[in-house]
Amino acid sequence: MAAARKSTKRALKSLYRSENQVFLATLRALRQGQGLTQVQLAEKLGRNQNFVTAAERGVVRLDGLQLRDWCLACDSNLIAWATEIERQLRAEQRRVSTRKAKK
Repeated sequence: MAAARKSTKRALKSLYRSENQVFLATLRALRQGQGLTQVQLAEKLGRNQNFVTAAERGVVRLDGLQLRDWCLACDSNLIAWATEIERQLRAEQRRVSTRKAKK
């Protein structure tokens, strides 16, 4: 007799969460806010432009050190970036809550 399976709700991988789009937009905004093209940022990172494009599209995922390098290349730092992403995520959460409340 087969054991009954418990129904467990699994969390979505971060790649598929709506917050990932906020993450990518904030990453791109950091570069654009400094007036850097993808090519210019790539040169500062010692990478090619394809890497920057892939990172901004979410095809390539940055690890913590790569994110730090990205921030430094944009004359910023992880703390400033984390503060901004938290601000953006809270704003997105409020937008979603407002839309749900209107339904």
